Amino acid sequence: MKRLLACAAGAAVLLAGTAAFPCGASFGTGITVDPHQDIIVVWKDNVETYVFQPIFCGTATDFGLILPVPATLSQAPSLTDQQAFTTAAALSEPTKRQVVQQNGGIGCGTSAGGMGGKAATVDTTTVVASGQVGFLDWKQLKADTTASFTDWLTANAYPYSSMDASVFSYYVQKGWYFVAFKISQEAAPGGGTICRALGPVALSFPTPEPVVPSRMANAGSTSTSASQRFTWRIFGITHGDAELAFADGANGDHVLWYSGAINTGDVPSLSGLAEADDRLTRLTLSFYGGSTDPDIGLTLAAPADYRGTEDVYVYDDSACSVSRSGRLPHSVMLTLFGLAMVGLVCWRRWR
Repeated sequence: MKRLLACAAGAAVLLAGTAAFPCGASFGTGITVDPHQDIIVVWKDNVETYVFQPIFCGTATDFGLILPVPATLSQAPSLTDQQAFTTAAALSEPTKRQVVQQNGGIGCGTSAGGMGGKAATVDTTTVVASGQVGFLDWKQLKADTTASFTDWLTANAYPYSSMDASVFSYYVQKGWYFVAFKISQEAAPGGGTICRALGPVALSFPTPEPVVPSRMANAGSTSTSASQRFTWRIFGITHGDAELAFADGANGDHVLWYSGAINTGDVPSLSGLAEADDRLTRLTLSFYGGSTDPDIGLTLAAPADYRGTEDVYVYDDSACSVSRSGRLPHSVMLTLFGLAMVGLVCWRRWR
């Protein structure tokens, strides 16, 4: 049975059958989504370009994805270069700080980790635009009610869970649109199998403030589990006079890791998404599935150069009860010797 679940850029929804073929991800007999996602958000002059990375593996008729957007598209979805993500990640990499963690006593081998940083309503759903990007056909929809949207999903073979209706309703009530993708029959005629990464998809739309539709991740049978923790890296690109930032009171755990100007030499490897002296920001958002929180709040802030520090833990096992050679460490031997002497004295007095 096909099921609807949240997709590869975190904000999209990927549809896959329970018999999907594993291809670099743990599909197996169930459906899972990599909780670690990377997104590029370019926001300039009230237009956002949203870049995400869908990956498909399985029967072609089992796949599709849905992305909510706040307005009609100003630019049709297009493919961009993976190098943009590679460059953004490299430029914004946190400073590494080595922290030595002492392991001691019997039962060594424990682990720890940490990081730090900074009109009248008509009950219809209308197709307002359509096209093809890579091996995907896409349609942009405007739904007046949640019921009309779910009816459209059913009529167009997008199975969904009744639990997803509240997520869809959230965007319908805000007046947002939905961009629905499906694998083109030209790519897999007759509904054959397909297993490939599409490559980053970029689409643009007007919006007075930058947005990331994080609430959509809660759609789907696997992503609604309260134990599922999502961690998304958001790479923001803005004009140099501002930087992408989390709004005050933004839900979820959110950290600023980097903010800095983009040099002329790095522009070509960002695939036309940036210009010299634009500002690159790296943000991390973490949240649990099943949340009813609204989309993560984003805003613009005054630019300030910053690079966070990430702790890299190194474990010192010298105090472990048994060393790698099988011998007791010198300090432990001394301690045991002392305990033995005390025991001997107590024994002699007891006698």
